[in-house]
Amino acid sequence: MSKLPGMLLPLLLLAPAPERSPMAAQDGKTTRFAVVAHQDNAGFESVADAKATVKKLYLKELTQWPGGVEARPYARERQSQEQAAFVKDVLGMTDAELARHWLRLKNASGTTPPKDVDSERLLLKFVARNQGAFGVVALDAARSAEGVKVLFEF
Repeated sequence: MSKLPGMLLPLLLLAPAPERSPMAAQDGKTTRFAVVAHQDNAGFESVADAKATVKKLYLKELTQWPGGVEARPYARERQSQEQAAFVKDVLGMTDAELARHWLRLKNASGTTPPKDVDSERLLLKFVARNQGAFGVVALDAARSAEGVKVLFEF
C-alpha cells in the first residue's frame, strides 16, 4: 500500500492558497467590508494604525486595546466572504499561514483562535454588547448597526 496519500496532506497545508478574486455581489458590484468595534473603543489617527492594531489583536500578539481594554476578537466562518477578505487584505495571510499561526500558538501557550460567529447579525450584537469586541462585517451592515463603530473599511 502506498504512503503517497498520507504524505500529500502536509504538503497541501504548506501550499499557498489560490489567489482570491474580488468579492462580487449579486448585483455585480464589489462588496466592501468593515472592521467594527464597540462604540466606546478609542479611535485611531490613521487607517494604517487601525489595521496594524487590529491585526496584532486578532492574532493575539496583543491582548489589550491601546486604552487598556481587553480585546475580544471574533471571526466569521472560514468560508465566508468577510473572513476570506479579512485574512487576505487585513492580516496579509493565506488560510494555510493562519492555520499554522494558530497551531504554533496552541502548542506554545494554549492560545486558541477567535471564536467563530456564523452570522453578521450575531457578530454585530456581540460587538455592541462587549467593550473590546471587534469583527468584520459587510460595510452596509456596519453603517446601519447601533452600538458599534467602523474602525476602517476595505
